[in-house]
Amino acid sequence: MFHLCSIVESPIGALRLEACADGLVALSLTRPPLPISPVHGGAPDRARRFLRQGAAWVRAYFSGHAPLPPLPPLVPQGTAFQKAVWRQVARIRPGATTTYGEIARRLHMPGASRAVGQAVGANPLPILIPCHRVLAAGGKLGGYSSGLRHKRWLLDHEGIAIPPKGH
Repeated sequence: MFHLCSIVESPIGALRLEACADGLVALSLTRPPLPISPVHGGAPDRARRFLRQGAAWVRAYFSGHAPLPPLPPLVPQGTAFQKAVWRQVARIRPGATTTYGEIARRLHMPGASRAVGQAVGANPLPILIPCHRVLAAGGKLGGYSSGLRHKRWLLDHEGIAIPPKGH
């Protein structure tokens, strides 16, 4: 399967979107932007359309426009457990948060908070699948694949109050 890529500028840096003919497969913060690999055999129009839709969504998100345009299909690659976690994360509304433990309970696996944290950290579509809205117990930030500075920025952008560093 090929991936078509594009770079979208944002207030937190250049974001690399990747799509295939089925939908968006990855979003990553890149500093500096990664080179875009050539696509052999030409990219289908659907992948290009998904990239345009994803870029429009990202721009609207960062500009604060509501409601956001519809997202194209998201097709992250992962294990069945990771995908189950990502489905739960995708349900977190803007301005809201949840915890790793709460996601584990929703999956009927109350002892799986660490495994949930690892799955959240492996999310290939951050922001689109809003893993920045998942906090550790007690409202602590926890981790973030693109760094806590970006997680804080995204939460602040959504108006989510977070404790100052060190709390």
